[in-house]
Amino acid sequence: MGRNKEPEQQVSNPVESKKYRDESVGHFQNGYYERALIALDKAVELAPEEKAAYVSRSKCYLLLGEPRQALADAETALGLDPKHAKALLQKAEALYYCGEFEMSLVFYHRGLRARPDLIEFRLGVQKAQEAIENTIGEKPVKKPAPKRRSSSKSQKPVLGQLMSDKLYLENLLKNPDLAIADKKNDIVTKQAEEAIRFLENREEFWRQQQS
Repeated sequence: MGRNKEPEQQVSNPVESKKYRDESVGHFQNGYYERALIALDKAVELAPEEKAAYVSRSKCYLLLGEPRQALADAETALGLDPKHAKALLQKAEALYYCGEFEMSLVFYHRGLRARPDLIEFRLGVQKAQEAIENTIGEKPVKKPAPKRRSSSKSQKPVLGQLMSDKLYLENLLKNPDLAIADKKNDIVTKQAEEAIRFLENREEFWRQQQS
């Protein structure tokens, strides 16, 4: 007489899970996102308490054009660790690609407060603010915007809240620690320089709008 076999409870195996995460990295690099997703599904199955697996799968879903799935995984990772910076970044990114620009801005700012050293949050704040500007035709502000006066105040910084980001990045590049030859420092320097160029272009754009 046969018996119904109850499903065995999955025993977490973080070591094997990491192997599948590592495998997914190679697929990412080669642009095989579907294969990466299969590997990350296995990584999550083997260690459902590993937030890194959800963060990686969230990235994969974004690359596959599935922002809602990406959002779900980011929220699962945050449920495991509400302060996890990469999970915060993924939630902000997923919200952005879901078209929820205001909420994405909230989470980019939240991540920036938690990890001001991560330039991804600053760049996220910039692109979310720009998306909101393009959507509603004006810059998001916390206080009621004063009526625009004629350009006697054209000397006033036109970047608004982004000016503090620009100053931060300029000061970051002056940091003597970045002068040390180091691959990580080179990456930070390049990202900071790209962000400054982006902000300078935006500054010129807004200056022309005000003239």
